[in-house]
Amino acid sequence: MGPTVIFDTFYGATHQYARELAERTGARLLDLDMAGNQAELDRLYAEQAPLVVLSPVHGPQIRGAAFVAEHGFSHRPVAVAAVGMTLLEDARKKDQLSGALGDYHAVERFYLPGRMNYSALSAKHRAIMTSLITALKLKPRKSDNEKYMIECYDKDVDHVDLAELEPIVEWIVRNSALG
Repeated sequence: MGPTVIFDTFYGATHQYARELAERTGARLLDLDMAGNQAELDRLYAEQAPLVVLSPVHGPQIRGAAFVAEHGFSHRPVAVAAVGMTLLEDARKKDQLSGALGDYHAVERFYLPGRMNYSALSAKHRAIMTSLITALKLKPRKSDNEKYMIECYDKDVDHVDLAELEPIVEWIVRNSALG
């Protein structure tokens, strides 16, 4: 079997990245909810080809990282890519995936720029973002990322950059029979 790409998405950016990654590498594409059923998990455990899980950052949660930490997949190369609105340099430096993976650190970690559609937010998510931005505006010393969050507030912002997939493609090629 070849590589597998699993994705979770809120606003479509992660799905867009996953489709493109699967197309570039010939990987099988699975929605995270589908990958979590027992038959699919049994199949995923039986394979040894690279597995890439792409997931949006949703507050402190990265559902794809939790999926990998829960299931391990220690017999095959595994990578997780977090898609978010944090400035890319800050996301890589903060490395939120490291903490989200718990004790399972035998995984490659990638960060991709995402999309935030304020026009499509649920009332609950909008209220959370409004509270967060209000608090940030009151903060005396703001980081560049915090300033960016304030600047983007209540706007639809799309920073999806398919060129950022190249390191993940290279990782898949290095870890599979493709190379």
